[in-house]
Amino acid sequence: MKADPERVARLSAEILERLEKLAVYTSSALTDFQSDERTVLAAKMLLVEAVEGAAALYNHILARVFREAPGGFILCFEALAVRLGWEEEFRHRLRRLARFRNELIHEYREITPDQVYQIARQEADALREMVRRVREWLQAKTDEG
Repeated sequence: MKADPERVARLSAEILERLEKLAVYTSSALTDFQSDERTVLAAKMLLVEAVEGAAALYNHILARVFREAPGGFILCFEALAVRLGWEEEFRHRLRRLARFRNELIHEYREITPDQVYQIARQEADALREMVRRVREWLQAKTDEG
C-alpha cells in the first residue's frame, strides 16, 4: 500500500509551520527568551506539536508502506529511520527530540527555559531535515512505480 500523499503533505506542512513559528520565538537572545514566560510556553507547545506531527507522519508511513505499528514516539522515530537507512547521528537527534517531548508532556523532570531554547535552536532543525528526507524518499518510491 502507498502513503496517502495528501496526508503526507498536510502533516509535513504542519510540522514546518510549527518550526517556522518556533524559530521566531527563539530568534531573540537567551536572556530575552528566558524573561518572557509566554514565549517559553509557546516554544514548549510548538516543540511538542512539531514532534507529535512528525510521529503522526512516521506512523502513517510505517502503517501504510511497511505494515508496521510501533508504539511510542521514540520507537516510531527509530523504526522508520532504520528502515530508511538514516545514519546514527541523525537518528540520535530525532530520538533526543522525542525524549524531550516526553519529558515536557509527562514532566519526568523539570525542564528549564534554557533547555527549551537550546533544543529549539540546536535540534529542531532535525525535524525539518526529516521532512525533506521523507519527501525525497516518497518521491523516489513514486518514481519507481
